[in-house]
Amino acid sequence: MDWVAESKRFDEAAEYYDHYRPSYPDELVECIESKAGLEPSSKILEIGAGSGKASELFLNKGYELLCIEPGAQLAEVGRRKHRDKKLEYLVTRFEHWDEPENHFDLIFSATAYHWVPQPIGYKKCASTLKADGNLALFWNMYFGEGDPLYQELVSLCNQYGLVYFQNGKDMEIRIHTIAKEMTDSGYFHNPEIIRYPWKQSYSTESFLGFIKTGNGFLGKTDKEKLEIETEIITLLDKMDGSVDIEFVSTLFISQKITVQ
Repeated sequence: MDWVAESKRFDEAAEYYDHYRPSYPDELVECIESKAGLEPSSKILEIGAGSGKASELFLNKGYELLCIEPGAQLAEVGRRKHRDKKLEYLVTRFEHWDEPENHFDLIFSATAYHWVPQPIGYKKCASTLKADGNLALFWNMYFGEGDPLYQELVSLCNQYGLVYFQNGKDMEIRIHTIAKEMTDSGYFHNPEIIRYPWKQSYSTESFLGFIKTGNGFLGKTDKEKLEIETEIITLLDKMDGSVDIEFVSTLFISQKITVQ
């Protein structure tokens, strides 16, 4: 897979992305604040900021952010939406950025760090964090267990690569894999892992908007997109035009290893 090309697809749906992508629980950000020991003057970097969905949660608390985002349209939406807040966007890929050394107190990335190539990603994070700096990675993971109609929707989304739902066992395997990758990088301590389960209700219209933000949908032909939309509408009609999607927002937070 061409990960650079795939990640660029999100920029094609910048407005949809901003409107329909889910946010994150306030408790998750409060946990990061506490564990990273953030202060009003803390220097914070966000990797893969998109249109500023997660950025907003930090900006609303008064923090200043530097946001790395390769999509020019997504960055423009974020700048426009948060024009009265303290943030700066750099339109580039993180691996191409010439990072300052020992500069940031916190780096975070929300449902985006899997687009950063490794091992360079962890190395650059460690390079630009201060000696006691923290890396906080978090994802909205989609829980794929429920009643038969929910399971049918899950199967449909997975079949077409729209949104990848997982059962509890597969989700825990993914969580273990991410934690191991952080530790095996050699730049960060074993991460603390905190899970935040929550739900969001979607109408047929908003669920269609949600799946249209995914690179799996964006990569389809117009004919395929129409067929997928028709199948989803038919299924959601059986669900009375509404579905509660179960998320598990999962946080991995770890302090940089400082070489003596």
